[in-house]
Order: sequence, then C-alpha cells, then structure tokens
Amino acid sequence: MSSEVDAKQKTIAKLIDGQVVDSDGRVAVCVKGVAKGFPATFEAFSPGWPFGCSYAIETNLLQNPQSNANDNQAKISVIPRVGRGLLSFFFHTFLFESKGMPVNDKKLQSRLIFSYDDQAVAMRFIKYPGVADLLLTLESECKMKEMIIKTDAGIYLSQANSFNSMNLDLCKATFNFMADLGQVLADSFSD
Repeated sequence: MSSEVDAKQKTIAKLIDGQVVDSDGRVAVCVKGVAKGFPATFEAFSPGWPFGCSYAIETNLLQNPQSNANDNQAKISVIPRVGRGLLSFFFHTFLFESKGMPVNDKKLQSRLIFSYDDQAVAMRFIKYPGVADLLLTLESECKMKEMIIKTDAGIYLSQANSFNSMNLDLCKATFNFMADLGQVLADSFSD
C-alpha cells in the first residue's frame, strides 16, 4: 500500500482517537476508533475509484441482555432522491425511483427515500428533535449515498467518494453527525 494511503489512514485514526487496523485482506483501508464515546469504524474496499467509503457507529454498548430488545428494534434505510421537485413526478411515473415509505415530513420526503420495518419505532426516531436536520445535513453536506439505522445496533453510512479523493474535514464531520444520531439511538432505544 502506498505511503499516501498509510498517511491518510493515520490522520483519520487521529480524528477518531483510534488506530489503523490490518483487516487481513478484507478491505484495503480500515480504521477503528471512537466518535463522541461510540465505537467508530471507517473502511474502504479499495482506496481508488470506483469504490466509496463506509462509516459505522455502534450504539448497543450498554444493552441489557435480559431485556426484551425486540420491543424497540427497527431497521430504517435512508437514501437520497435523484429526482427533486417537478422531476420527481417523472422519476416516480417511469419507475426510476421509489416514492419510499411515508414519514409525515414533506421536506424530508422531498430529499430522502425512507424504508423501515416498524413504522411506530421509525417515526419515534425520525421525529426526535434534531434528527431531521441531521439527516438532511448528512445528505447535503456529507454526500451520503446510503444510511442504514438499526435501533438496537447502530448506524452504517456509505459515501460515493473514494478514499483517495476524500476530504478529511468531511470525514470528521460525518463521524460527528453520525455520533449525534447514535446519541439519539442510545437515549431513545436503550433499556
């Protein structure tokens, strides 16, 4: 691996108070650390184009094994819309893009597509104060390609930017916003 890639990995490790991890050929780039108290992982299958980067925040740190975790368990998927405004009509009509599942927020639904397996739990998370703004920021500022939120485990986010072209400030901001969402999961869904 090149010295540029190694140097960038070490810089990311410093950003999240972590270390570079040798993943035994599974991925070319792997950094594990902590973002606002939550275990954080940054990975890239390969440092160059066309492979993007992925982020993960684990939130199930204090879960009680005797509790009934299925009560608050839900999976929420979020992806940005391709067609917006008048274009969204054509994208929906010609089946290029799903309408998604309703979240009772026109601004969110105009920019993001949601799917979930438990509407009540998903609405509880999405309607939590500040979550809508964090989701929109991750979409617009952090260039999220996909986000999966598991209320009993944590958050996974992918970006289309390759590791080589990634901005380190963007990486740090992405981890901070994800950790803020992780705090919501910990506050709202832990037993």
